[in-house]
Amino acid sequence: MSAKHAILGLMIERPGYGYELAQRLQERCGAWGWEKSGVYSALDQLERDGHVRSLREKRLGATARGAPRVIYEATPEGRNFFRDWLLSPTAPSPVRQELDLKILLSGSEDLPRLIDLTWAQEQQCIDDLRELTRAIQSRPLVATSTWHEARAVLQRDAEIKLLQVRIEWLQDTRKVMKQMLERSRERWPK
Repeated sequence: MSAKHAILGLMIERPGYGYELAQRLQERCGAWGWEKSGVYSALDQLERDGHVRSLREKRLGATARGAPRVIYEATPEGRNFFRDWLLSPTAPSPVRQELDLKILLSGSEDLPRLIDLTWAQEQQCIDDLRELTRAIQSRPLVATSTWHEARAVLQRDAEIKLLQVRIEWLQDTRKVMKQMLERSRERWPK
């Protein structure tokens, strides 16, 4: 999924300016790790393709001295484009974790450091999981009354499941790396 679909969806909900859209994207989809600069690239592409247009400039602050902001809104073509994308079949995304690539391209001499890196990432995942789990206690899915509430809870639940799987994979991977390291030490003792 590209950021342009997420940005377009946010604009269909409510027009906005770049920085505000980046904040809304972070609130809604923070786990996906989009860069704020990607919002502006997406806006440029969406505007070029006729899916959004500049609505007006907004001045910030109580006076007219605030910096002007370009407000964007979805065009009818953009709404159709988004709806077509929303209702089209979706293939699962490939896993693109930087640590996975490091492991894939590493040598056996890198095992001690990779073991440390998997442990560090596991700790980060555990911290993220704790924070998301706290959110469950404050708003379980059964307590939602609108689709707006339910969709946010479902996204949070998906993030929790992905973190749980990632933690398990990191533990399994570290176990294999430790076994490989031990075997190499047995073969070539110092």
